[in-house]
Amino acid sequence: MPNITPHLLLSSFRNRVIDEQYFGFAFLFDNCSCISSYGKDNGSKFFLRSLSKPVQASLMQDFDLHNALKLSQKEIAICCASHSGTGVHIELVKNILKKSKLDETFLKCPPAEPLDKKDYDGFKKPIYHNCSAKHALMLAICKCNNWSLDNYLDFDHPLQIMIKNRHLELSGAKEIEISLDGCGAPVFALSVNEIARMFFNFLNDEKYAFILNAIVNNPYEFGGNNRLDSEIVSLGASNLVAKVGAGGFVLVCNREKDMILIVKMSQNNNLPRRIITLNALYQLGWIKQNPSPVEYFNDWGKKVGAYVCNFSFS
Repeated sequence: MPNITPHLLLSSFRNRVIDEQYFGFAFLFDNCSCISSYGKDNGSKFFLRSLSKPVQASLMQDFDLHNALKLSQKEIAICCASHSGTGVHIELVKNILKKSKLDETFLKCPPAEPLDKKDYDGFKKPIYHNCSAKHALMLAICKCNNWSLDNYLDFDHPLQIMIKNRHLELSGAKEIEISLDGCGAPVFALSVNEIARMFFNFLNDEKYAFILNAIVNNPYEFGGNNRLDSEIVSLGASNLVAKVGAGGFVLVCNREKDMILIVKMSQNNNLPRRIITLNALYQLGWIKQNPSPVEYFNDWGKKVGAYVCNFSFS
């Protein structure tokens, strides 16, 4: 197994004393070549987690499902989303299922609370899981092909074999590690170089343009309030496509420059990931304003410290 050496990406200070430190990796790719990096991955593979969702959603193009079901742009966007489970999101998931003559009882993702409690009724349900739209699309693909709906998450199900092959096809990888994601679906591990190549191929293939357009036109449906990928898409003025994944992952593609930024944290902590990613995007000039916090405060609202990035893409 290759040795990996994470880089110190962010420090927090109380007065002049280091309070916390956050480690990980940051990679900048231009035309599939890594031109700048922090941390040494040495070819290690990482499980993509929800980073895979746009690639999983690409299967709708194979069967012209978006046209057959008359999916709206908002419905296409949420199929790629780690959504926050508001009423808006839940209605879209139900619509996708309804168009396939299915309902939420077919979902095999675990019961969950929504990430955003705005419209929460207090009950854990599979449809509240942030992966429920991905599962709804998987079921829709199975329904249109007369594939089994009961075991659509099995590694050897035709759907999951096709998803695995799509990852191999787009990434150019010769082999792929497989495990189970938090939602119960198969999850795949690739090297950072393979991940970058996969997204370059996906993002530059005209047949998938309808997916990218749906994402950039509907950032809220693609995530929700306080969701990093939605925030980045909104800040990017249609030039940026972003996707977060559990385990501290975020990938951002600049469609105008044909470049990709990948951040992989050693800790699964959303705030440091947000600060690091937004600072990197601002350093690169990909966003015109940097809304990430510089200072932090105690429970009384009194300033107690500051964040300092330990990298520079300037």
